[in-house]
Amino acid sequence: MNINQNEVKKAFEKGTFFGFVPHRLEIAGLPQFNNFPFNVLFLSNTIKDGQQISGTALYEPEFNTYRKDGDLSLMKYRNAYGGDCYLVIKYDEEKKQYYGEKFVNGELVGSAFCGDNWSMFFVHLTMLGLFNGEQCKFENLFQR
Repeated sequence: MNINQNEVKKAFEKGTFFGFVPHRLEIAGLPQFNNFPFNVLFLSNTIKDGQQISGTALYEPEFNTYRKDGDLSLMKYRNAYGGDCYLVIKYDEEKKQYYGEKFVNGELVGSAFCGDNWSMFFVHLTMLGLFNGEQCKFENLFQR
């Protein structure tokens, strides 16, 4: 796993909340998608004008980007709110390893790597939180 303690600390300082591990894609007759998530959600919390605000960015699969080269499968996930924001999720069947990259405005902003532990991989990937310029939805967590 390539996220070190400094990155964990930065994530907590940004207000990143860890609580989402996506469901696997399960499509009848299409087992090649079983190692990929239904979607991926990034969430960050902050306080603005005395209000606790939550920002979320939802990424959905682009099935036409699925590729398999030997034991390596990959697929892109596009930000549902628009912009040039996407993920590339890869799974190596032989090595039993997940790898994910996050791009905002076409630039790589972070990555995560993990063995065959689905939950831990997505904890590490979503730990990246939100980035400036990333399309997201903001909501007040508590109305006063």
